[in-house]
Amino acid sequence: MPILRKREIENLEQLSGEELEAFLDLLPAAQHTISELIDFVEDELYDAECNHSLQFSMRYMMENRLDFGKITSWLNNNGGYCDCKVLAEIAPIWRAKFGDD
Repeated sequence: MPILRKREIENLEQLSGEELEAFLDLLPAAQHTISELIDFVEDELYDAECNHSLQFSMRYMMENRLDFGKITSWLNNNGGYCDCKVLAEIAPIWRAKFGDD
């Protein structure tokens, strides 16, 4: 039976103080960058269907010269295997903690 790893994003709501700072320090990009990526993907998916890839996430990373490997790995490890999963698995928890900025 495979070992299921808990996604780090699942703990986000309970973090505060030093724990939250440590979480933010380990992110593959700045907090505002992750928020902007989520907003970008949401805007793009408003008029388009997800093709079950990180097409729009990758476009955002490319346009902003971000580290594809680190961010894609973080998204995947937290359930964001494609753009619609970024919105379904990561965005609600992220926005509950940091707002909808």
